[in-house]
Amino acid sequence: MTDSYLCDNAKLDWQNEAPYSTLYQDIYWHRAGALQEKQHVFIDPLMKQTGKCRGSQQVTVCELGFGFGINCLLAAEHWRSMPLDCRLNLVSIERHPVTPTALARCLHLHNFAHADILQQQYPPPYRGQHVIWLASNIRLVLVLDDVDSALANLDAEADFWFLDGFAPRRNDAMWQSSLYRKMFARSRPGAGVATYTAAGQVRRGLEKAGFLVRKKPGFGGKKEMLQATVPGEWQPGRHLLTDVSIIGAGLAGLYCAEALQRRSVEPRIIDGGTGASGIPQLAVKPQLAVQAEARYRYSLLAYQYMKTSPGYHHSGLRWLTGENRDSERLQKISGQFPDTIMKPGEDDSIDISEAGWLSYAELREQLALPVTRDEIQDLQTTRSDWLLRGNKRDYQAQHVILATGSGRALLPTELQVRAIHGQAISIASKAVEQVINGDVSILPTHEGRSVVSGTYARRDSLDADPEDTRLLLESAAALLPFTPECIETHTGVRAVSRDRLPIVGAAPDWEQLGEARRVNDISDYISGLYFCTAFGSRGATHARLSAEHLVAKLFGEPGAIDLKQQRMLSPARFFIRDRSA
Repeated sequence: MTDSYLCDNAKLDWQNEAPYSTLYQDIYWHRAGALQEKQHVFIDPLMKQTGKCRGSQQVTVCELGFGFGINCLLAAEHWRSMPLDCRLNLVSIERHPVTPTALARCLHLHNFAHADILQQQYPPPYRGQHVIWLASNIRLVLVLDDVDSALANLDAEADFWFLDGFAPRRNDAMWQSSLYRKMFARSRPGAGVATYTAAGQVRRGLEKAGFLVRKKPGFGGKKEMLQATVPGEWQPGRHLLTDVSIIGAGLAGLYCAEALQRRSVEPRIIDGGTGASGIPQLAVKPQLAVQAEARYRYSLLAYQYMKTSPGYHHSGLRWLTGENRDSERLQKISGQFPDTIMKPGEDDSIDISEAGWLSYAELREQLALPVTRDEIQDLQTTRSDWLLRGNKRDYQAQHVILATGSGRALLPTELQVRAIHGQAISIASKAVEQVINGDVSILPTHEGRSVVSGTYARRDSLDADPEDTRLLLESAAALLPFTPECIETHTGVRAVSRDRLPIVGAAPDWEQLGEARRVNDISDYISGLYFCTAFGSRGATHARLSAEHLVAKLFGEPGAIDLKQQRMLSPARFFIRDRSA
């Protein structure tokens, strides 16, 4: 698949409520029944292997062929009998996702405990990784992409594999030998494999990749099916992380804390209080371009994850495309999406359904996280943990996440982070229902007011600039009639990176980078130190997914973003680029 924002939906023919793929000319499951077949082929072997799971352990199941999600929902049903501190990580790859309507048509025939949550969070066919929380201890990463690309960029260690694509003779791309090698490289010792097929090419491919293969009785009259294992003794992973301090209580800090709370960890949050998250309304919208490069697909996926955030208000957006606003480019972007997502509107505009705004105050209130008010001046390592020296007192922590935009003195120079002064105003408004995006953004009316955002300048100051206020007022007046009375001004200082992408990941040991010429070559990191910063003006869109990814990696879970995007956000990227130039 060439770079694109969307995957093609599955084309179905329904035969007595049983779906049939018209593209692959094959059924989705045995006609004797979906639940019976999938229980026999996939869930029973999984249950046999994971019955050893105890407290503070986790299992990762990777599936090729999500279909209607029945394998994942059955696995989640099985996991309900596990202790709450046992975690199930589900990863499922799908090239042709079914539509939400088709998903609902299938799932209403069954009584899955997590079906409603899956349908509520089921994404549009945006290519890439989608994080869906089925329960407090069950997390699904649904990957919509070609299987070869998805596996090549998958950051996970599997304990069990479900191979559930269409029959090898009808879907050759799903059963290539190269895929088995990628599976083996992403498997833990003793990891299991289950599939309904007994095809010789599949058996030979698994064996050549290193799996130990055996035949088992098949389902519904099929004589045989295959199971396999990775050599070695299987033991479930563990997630023993408790002591975490977060520096920064802006969006990045709060979303890191939210991700930790999901995993039953209560972090200490320390904040000096000079960030930009206090603006009453923050625009949430993906950054898109004509070419669906990794940075823009990351932005779209990050927006998708924001839809379930506390404090998020969905509104849609009207993108004005006058002569001075690159109308042709925006029309080309719009043409890549269906009208339900983007379509030409009135007055030379583009209507975008995928946009809204965030209330930082509501986010903080709903998360109900205590924040320690102090300004950390210095970080020092000790033999076993970190010493955080504040203005009021010192703190200790085993793990420290630097999620601060204003405390840039704590960030190493190798990150090349600089300060950006942001300014917005709040005006009285009525019945603004969508985000209006032109030279400035006007956010929907909330409690009789709208925020107009924003201006950006390379200075490290919270002082309002009268000239910026004048420009905001003039630009707003060109878009929306209003009385310029009771104007409120908001300022903040943000951190921004050289390429205007966030910096997310473990802190490299700068002195040990040696001759590394690629981010992939880095193996030495500073123990217990992590970055989630430099979101610039797009923290309301990008911070939540980035924080979820960072915390998932702390727990040894599958990455929330793929390997290509991880390299794109790596803290070491500028150091590597400059040395290789």
